Amino acid sequence: MKANLTLTTLLLFCINFAANAQSGLSLYHLGNRTFQGNNMNASYVPEAKVFFGLPLMSGLAVDVNSRVSYNDMVTMDEDGNKVYDFDNFVNQSQEHNYLGVVAEISTFYLGIKPNNNTAISIFVRERISTKSFYSHDLVDFAWNGNESYIGKTLDLTNTLTDSRYYREYGLGLWKKFPKQKLEVGIRGKFLNGMVSAISDTQFSGSVTIDDDYQHQLQIKNTAVNTSGLNILEDGSNEEIQEYFTYNDNLGFGIDLGANWRINDKFSTSVAINDLGFINWKADPRNYIVADTTINFGDFSFKDADNIEDIISDSLLNKLDDSVTYKSYRSGLNTSVYASGMYHLSPKDKVTATVSSRIVQGSWRMLYAVGYTRQLGNIFSVSGNIIKKPQQGIDLGLAAEVTLGALQLYIASDQVLKSWDVPNMKSFDIQFGINFIFGRNKVSASKTQKDSQKDLEHPLEYGEGRKVEKSDGLYFIVPKQKRRPIYNE
Repeated sequence: MKANLTLTTLLLFCINFAANAQSGLSLYHLGNRTFQGNNMNASYVPEAKVFFGLPLMSGLAVDVNSRVSYNDMVTMDEDGNKVYDFDNFVNQSQEHNYLGVVAEISTFYLGIKPNNNTAISIFVRERISTKSFYSHDLVDFAWNGNESYIGKTLDLTNTLTDSRYYREYGLGLWKKFPKQKLEVGIRGKFLNGMVSAISDTQFSGSVTIDDDYQHQLQIKNTAVNTSGLNILEDGSNEEIQEYFTYNDNLGFGIDLGANWRINDKFSTSVAINDLGFINWKADPRNYIVADTTINFGDFSFKDADNIEDIISDSLLNKLDDSVTYKSYRSGLNTSVYASGMYHLSPKDKVTATVSSRIVQGSWRMLYAVGYTRQLGNIFSVSGNIIKKPQQGIDLGLAAEVTLGALQLYIASDQVLKSWDVPNMKSFDIQFGINFIFGRNKVSASKTQKDSQKDLEHPLEYGEGRKVEKSDGLYFIVPKQKRRPIYNE
């Protein structure tokens, strides 16, 4: 029975808490102005000699994405008490849905550029996410009952969860090839998993409702693998501290990035992040339900006093469930970025980006187009129109200010809708402090350099003189001596 109750808790957890991968496209469009761009594209490295970040100060990122807002879920009853409005939760759901939170904390990083064409960096990050997917039919059927589904079959295959917290220790290498106008980067990451609750990616299931209100449930590969939950519940303070310092949940990841300057006006970049895996060997538990086909009667959560009892009596008590303690492997949730840039000038560009997040084979797409302006080495800003998964179009902004060696940055992909907090369905923000030394000046473009050469005018005897400056209309040259006049 304890296994049944635990499985019930996990199933409810899967349905009610979830997330998409982090957004961050506004900050991404700042390119290599901050080291945080390197987290999204390994070929983005600040134009400086040394750059580093301190624990907690250098980066905090939070991303929340939900189908419903606080006001959609919470209402006031006749007595003025706050109650959950599950009817509205069901009504707000679409064919495919997810909910949740992603958080990343930069613990430390250090980057060094020994020359203009090479850079090396080390970094440590804490990464926390929970991602789940559910359908409208599933929550409608569970809450309102089967009246609307007589004679139909509900597909449960896309009901998945993936929750994990792990630490990454990374080494990054960056190389510039000036002749090819190409910059490439690679980051290798040693991973140490802390907590996970991940459903089997091969899960499949369906519920068929007969005309006599009987249900037939068919499930296959039903399992939720966990690590770290037991020690959190039963471990001593010393055991928990030791576990979260280092444990046997080890893995490896890799990030790849490239940025190509096609010509003076156009460039393109691409990045693939989080290719890799984690082997979860510390404190593993596997909650498994045997492949089966069972029949059960009518039920509904809507008028129930105890939902857990209904699940147990109507469903779980008929399942052949078990708990094992085997290690398991999970792949990382890969992200992909592809961008095209049109450079209006060395300090202005328009960028269009398509990004995807892959979670257990499910793709979530993000789209952005924006304008980025750089004001010397002091200030950069990016304004963007962004479309996030299951959200409408919104305004994204990112900015960085560099005062000497101190750099402050902040970014959000959802600015307009974030002001109405009770009705907000999605929210994200990234901010932090970096320290940058030996920053390069904004370089002139090739066209400008070629134009400068064109301002060298040959004189009568083959000697060249350079202009002092140009006002855009006329060339201003040093004062010349009067030429001698020869009389024939």
